[in-house]
Parts: sequence; C-alpha cells; structure tokens
Amino acid sequence: MMKFTPRYQNSQHKQKGVALVSVLLAIALCVILATEILTEQKFQVQRVQNILERQQAYWYAISSENFVKALLKRTAEKDKGVFNLDQPWAISGMSFPVDDGLIEGEIKDLSSCFNLNSLYYPDIADDEKKARLELFVRLLSNLDITAEVSHEDLAVNLFDWLDKDDYPSGAVGYDGDMYTGLAFPYLSANSNLAHENELRVIYGFDVMVMTQLKDKVCVIPNNNQLQINVNTIDADNPEYLMAMLDIDRAKVDDILSNRPDDGFNDIAEFFALKEVSSLANIAQLDKSQFTVNSNFFKLITNAYFNDIKFDLTSVFQLDNNYNVNVITRRFGGRIERKANPETE
Repeated sequence: MMKFTPRYQNSQHKQKGVALVSVLLAIALCVILATEILTEQKFQVQRVQNILERQQAYWYAISSENFVKALLKRTAEKDKGVFNLDQPWAISGMSFPVDDGLIEGEIKDLSSCFNLNSLYYPDIADDEKKARLELFVRLLSNLDITAEVSHEDLAVNLFDWLDKDDYPSGAVGYDGDMYTGLAFPYLSANSNLAHENELRVIYGFDVMVMTQLKDKVCVIPNNNQLQINVNTIDADNPEYLMAMLDIDRAKVDDILSNRPDDGFNDIAEFFALKEVSSLANIAQLDKSQFTVNSNFFKLITNAYFNDIKFDLTSVFQLDNNYNVNVITRRFGGRIERKANPETE
C-alpha cells in the first residue's frame, strides 16, 4: 500500500529550510559587521598611537631647540659674542640617544653664507646697489652656477623681486607685469624672502639653478644684514669669502690655512693677517661687512621616536645681551649624515 505525504508537511519543511538560510545569512552579516568594527577599531588605535608618537617626536625636536639656545647663550657669554668653528655648537654629526628614539642636530651660522635678503634694503643708494649686485654675481661665478640666463640677470631678477616697486631694473630686469603675463600668472613679492625655496618662483632660478645653490645661500628672515663671520667660513666652502674679498681660491685658501684653530679674537686681527693686509684691493673693502660675531643661526633637527621621524628647522637670533630667541620655525629639514641608533 502506497504512503502519501500531505502537502502541508512539505510546505513546513520548506519553511524550516528558508528560516535556516535566513539565520545563516544573519549570522554571516553579523560576523562581517563585527570584523569591520574590529578592523576599524584597530586602525583607530594605530592612528591614535601614531599621533602620540609623532607628538613625542615633536617634543624631542623642541627639546633640541632648547638645548641649542642654552648652548649658543653659554658660548656667547663665555667668548663675548665671538663665534668660531672650534666651539661646541660647530661640532658636526651631533646625535643624542633618548628613550625609544634619537635626536640628530646640525647648526649653521647664517653669517657664513650669503643672505639673499641683503641684496636690497629700502632707500639703497645706487653705488651700494651696484656693489651688492656685483657681489652676488661674483658668488654665482665662484660657485660655477650654470643657468639659462646670465649671472647678472639672476642678480637683477632677485633684486627686483625684493624691491618695493613693480618696475624692472634696466633692460634685463624681470618684475611686475612680466610675472602677471605668464601662462600661470602671479605677483612679485616686493618684500623679503622667508626661505631659500622662494627663489624658485623668481625668473631664471629654475630647478637646475636651485639644485646648484642648495646649501650655498641662506635667508635671514626680515633682515637685510650683509656681514660675513670670517671665523665660521668652512675651508671646504670658501666661495662666499672669495666673493666678499674679491680674490681667487688660492688666496682664500692661504688665508684660511693661516686662521687660528679657535678663530680670530677680533676683526682687526683678521685684517692684520699678512695674507689679508697684502691684498691689492684691501683699501676698497668695506670692513664693516666683516666680523667675528654672529647673531643668527639655523638648526636642523631630525627627531626619531619608535618608527616616527619628525623634522624641524629653526632660526635663532641673539640679542645684545646674548639672549637667544627662535624667530622662525618650519616643519621639515634634513641632515645628510645617517646615524646608527645601535652604536650612538
């Protein structure tokens, strides 16, 4: 005898199968949501940890600033404002291990390189303008700068960028409407540079020129000072002193080789040096532009904490009482030397 299953029982089995599938789908959805929540939470925790570590690296960099401020003040007070390359601030490759990290520092005397802002100052006399333009041209020549325009054009274009008007200097200047007439127009600054990288927007200072000028010139913010500290000129980079004295490399090498290890005590001692006093153009030099004192320094700090690196560039100014103040601070900077945290 055949057995028949009622239709309502088949329908009941089908409903149980659909319910089971629905439950499995719901469980799968919950698992997916829980996985997403846990993943997002993991990323959020990592994000917060990165922020905290970066903040710690930042404070390491700030501590480097405070250390250098104290170092410069102590040096200035000890040597009465005279700076030279035999002092602790001038030690290259400074590296300090700290908890879970490392601080690298490099200090540069801004009186040992050409201040780009010194090319112009308000109400500059024509003869002084001519002298400063010629100085910059000599520096470019000493550095053997290769450019698509002449060294004279580069000097005049920088002067026009700094001066207060929008009128080009002579037939070769580049200013005002010449910038607004470019394919991507912009205005000339007609003010001091804040950083060396601003040269890039001045006509003629292309990538090739900027690469060659890297670390060869500097900017003292809001300052037109033209002075060179003869004690802090690096013997391997004498081009600025060559330009200031208007002499060749051989003569500058003789001067620097006879410079005392701890520098000259005063500028009169420098001019009394036989290699300097015997220069043919000694009478034409503006001796007020030569000094053994320095008021502006730049610090590049690379601070490491765990896997985070924080770079900071700071510019310091010393006042008449040898107090040291940070006048500019910029995130970013680099130090060529690569320190090994395991050995330092």
